[in-house]
Amino acid sequence: MTLLSIKAQFFLSYGVLGSLGPLLALILRDAKNFEPREIGIALAISSAGMLLSPAIMTFLADRDYDTRKILRAIFVLTAISLFAVYHLQDPIPVTLAWAAYSIFFIPTLPLLDGYYFNAMRQNQVTTGSSASDYQFVRAWGSAGFMVPAIALFFILDTPSSAIQALWCAIIWCIMAFLGTFALHPCRIRQSTKGETPTRQAMRVIFSRSTFPMCAGLFLVYIAANCYYPYISVFFSDEVGLNLKWIPLISAIGVVVEIGYLMGLGPIRRLIKLKGVMVLGLATMGTRLALLTVFPTITASILIQLVHGLEILAMFVVPVIYLDRVAGDSFRNSIQGAFTIIITVPARFIGFLLAGEIAHAYGAPEVIFTAAILSFVAMLVILFSFKPSENKPTACDSAIN
Repeated sequence: MTLLSIKAQFFLSYGVLGSLGPLLALILRDAKNFEPREIGIALAISSAGMLLSPAIMTFLADRDYDTRKILRAIFVLTAISLFAVYHLQDPIPVTLAWAAYSIFFIPTLPLLDGYYFNAMRQNQVTTGSSASDYQFVRAWGSAGFMVPAIALFFILDTPSSAIQALWCAIIWCIMAFLGTFALHPCRIRQSTKGETPTRQAMRVIFSRSTFPMCAGLFLVYIAANCYYPYISVFFSDEVGLNLKWIPLISAIGVVVEIGYLMGLGPIRRLIKLKGVMVLGLATMGTRLALLTVFPTITASILIQLVHGLEILAMFVVPVIYLDRVAGDSFRNSIQGAFTIIITVPARFIGFLLAGEIAHAYGAPEVIFTAAILSFVAMLVILFSFKPSENKPTACDSAIN
């Protein structure tokens, strides 16, 4: 099993997100003429539809269905949905097409994580080689997220041109689809008797040692989904950035993020797993609060320098920890169960909350609300979460 194909798949899959993420609200506002409340409702509806797809896809992966085939279907359906969003104009059809994109694409990330951890175990069993740290593979996802910003810089010129980001995402879907053919088969056969993988995963997530972390992440995911769609609106309306510069500003944070990913081992040894999460969430709240107080280009760039700590706390350490407390029979499903229990409801609430605040007040209030939620989430992790002392897994060297 070569890591190169897995790294390439992370790179290509995250490129789809990188094409859309930095311009999320602007695509709907400036290209589809959505009002702030309509943006929140559209994104919230798309989240509501995700409640089943991650569980189904990761369940199939744990039941020995080929993950590569699942990913291929995802990328085809995602591209079709984005093509529909591009051509539709009325709010209801656009909302439904955007919901279809979200439903189809959201299982990609837990599937990739589960595939990676299973591949590393299979590789150890068959060759005896050591496992690679997850964060070094995840860094390729960050690189993939960043690259579309370069192309968009030369494409975007007027506010209405934000719609071209959809074509960028479609192209990345096609490349990600082709990338799955370079992946190796990865199946760890387990008995199908007893509890289903999804039930086993949920039992672990709601356990005394894991649920406090999930509760804190639920709050901070609300914060992230509250501010992230509107950060582009804030940069455009409050800071005065030209459209083409917004993805590049975000890309600065991703470049620095890769450095944090590479340094996770030393950071973890210095402040421990819980410390990484507490520091990352505190940093997130601080940088968002500072941005609302100092809405300048300088502040917009400087806050990107600590963006990597936020990513470690929200999207890297939790994935590794969930793998640590999972069993081989539900390694995919625990990532999917976490997505439907924590990630999807938080997306729904965050998007809806952001739309209502933006409708009543404006983008600065959305960002400040996210800052407050980040600090609350940090306090939950600080005072309630006690990491499990279970023996670390083979791929858990980033944690220990």
